Amino acid sequence: MTQTIDLHNPEFQRTFLEIMLLAELTEAYNAEAINDMATRGETAFPKDPFFPAMRAYPHIREGDIESAKRWLDKASELGDHYILHILNGFVSEDTGFTFEAEQHFLRGVERYPDVPLMHRAIAVHYFDRKFYGEAGLHIMHYTRLAGFNPDTVPMLLEFFQVYDDIPLDMVDELMKTASGYLMSSPHDPHAHSLYASICSHRFAALTADLEDDAPLTDEMIWMLIEIENHGMWSATYDRSEERMFRHMFAEYVDNVILPNTSHLYVWRLRMRYLTRRLTHRFTGGYTVPTS
Repeated sequence: MTQTIDLHNPEFQRTFLEIMLLAELTEAYNAEAINDMATRGETAFPKDPFFPAMRAYPHIREGDIESAKRWLDKASELGDHYILHILNGFVSEDTGFTFEAEQHFLRGVERYPDVPLMHRAIAVHYFDRKFYGEAGLHIMHYTRLAGFNPDTVPMLLEFFQVYDDIPLDMVDELMKTASGYLMSSPHDPHAHSLYASICSHRFAALTADLEDDAPLTDEMIWMLIEIENHGMWSATYDRSEERMFRHMFAEYVDNVILPNTSHLYVWRLRMRYLTRRLTHRFTGGYTVPTS
């Protein structure tokens, strides 16, 4: 085919700047980089509200709300953009106006229903308020739009760790999808932990109506094995400073496995875990079956 798009055209340049600026919406933001790219954007696209709006972000992070508001007001005079609703929501949250923040996020979702970041913002807002049903709905929308990736999976994991009442048919579908993500990211501790968490939900759903003295079915036992196994893999691959997955696995062993098994079983389990940690860098660790 004949190439028809020049990478130097304005549309491509604007999209590039937007992606780079959105990447700075983190705790490790670079204020100088934000201002430099915003200046480039304002120079090339003086009527675009996105670039002056982004200048507000460093001020929000630094607690300079008045400066942030000035930039957001200036951007609003140029037009509407989903980032305005997100950042105005952040400002309202930081100043204690929770209901006002919710309204900013809701208007943003209403006007920009297909923008993943908009659903992410309101999901975090509801999660922090412990409105887990509302948070879960928008986390699902966020995942639908953005796909399973290193950003959406930790959010799903955190949600499933605090929300227990998930229908079995939904758990089944989530397990299929989580299994697929695990196959594509076999060394990601979040992927293993998410899969273990969904297995835990499935086990809880399967045993909900089980009589006290009734034996576990083979499927229930398999779920427990999967929880243990993938909890161990998430701890094995955990290289974060907080060692969150290692702590989670240790608590699971102490609070769930040990009271229901024996000290000998737990000793063998811990030896297996330590062996994995020592050898996975050389062997490649967890592998996905090819047949």
